[in-house]
Amino acid sequence: MAELLDLVVLSRVVARGSFARAGAELGVPPSTLSRKVAALERRLGVRVLERTTRTLRVTEVGALLAERGERVQRELADADRAAADHQSAPRGVLRVSVPTPLASDFLGPLAADYLRAYPDVRLEIIATDDVVDLVDQGYDAAIRVGVLPDSSLGAIPLAAVAPVLCASRAYLDRAPPLRHPRDLADHVTICFGSARKVTWRFVRGDDTCAIELAHRACANSAPMIGQLAAAGAGIAMVPPLTATTAGLETLEPGGFRPRSIPMHLVTPSSRSMPPKLRAFAAMLRAFVARRADLFRQA
Repeated sequence: MAELLDLVVLSRVVARGSFARAGAELGVPPSTLSRKVAALERRLGVRVLERTTRTLRVTEVGALLAERGERVQRELADADRAAADHQSAPRGVLRVSVPTPLASDFLGPLAADYLRAYPDVRLEIIATDDVVDLVDQGYDAAIRVGVLPDSSLGAIPLAAVAPVLCASRAYLDRAPPLRHPRDLADHVTICFGSARKVTWRFVRGDDTCAIELAHRACANSAPMIGQLAAAGAGIAMVPPLTATTAGLETLEPGGFRPRSIPMHLVTPSSRSMPPKLRAFAAMLRAFVARRADLFRQA
């Protein structure tokens, strides 16, 4: 890097015809430039400038090196412009991790709106229920549902996911009564994820209720869970749109409904955010605010 910068110094001295004029342009003393050129000559073992008290003449090899210094300066200027462009307008690749239920239920229209609004951005949406490492795996952001642990990551509150308890009429007609969430222990339940036991939490006004259940079936796809429930396999807790699409009946045993779960957009840094991500976050928040059928406001 030092040699590249010394080539830029040489190119400025040659272009301006003196150390004094080049120093004025670069904002450094002429003596500093003279030392850098002398150091370049020692490293390369060639003479790039012939100096007298009154004149400064570039040698043949010095002219070749000065030309390369001009190229380096142009590349550095281009890099500065590229960095400035990325800080002023959304552009580049935006890579976002999202949970599979959200990807299948609502994210498509938002992604289309974003691509139309920002044609210089390439959008990569990866639907996964794994908790990805944003930095190591190269993500710009992740939508996460649930209580976040303490970390150095940035977190933008989006809304609260309001799932529903639901089942098919065929299942309910043959199943035991469901008068309270604790009666779920007598039912077949279908859970999201792969844990053998899951705690479902319910609220009724100021009352809360937590029920630990051993599920008969599980899946990491909300539409799949909806299909299982629609086929009469059991009771599920899914996003409202999934329940509606699958033709399921919403259940509120004893007036209890599933507790809402916070949803955030998580970013690698809590201090800075590039324009492409700021724009996505703004559109995501606005989109979520319009979907009262899926979310409650944070």
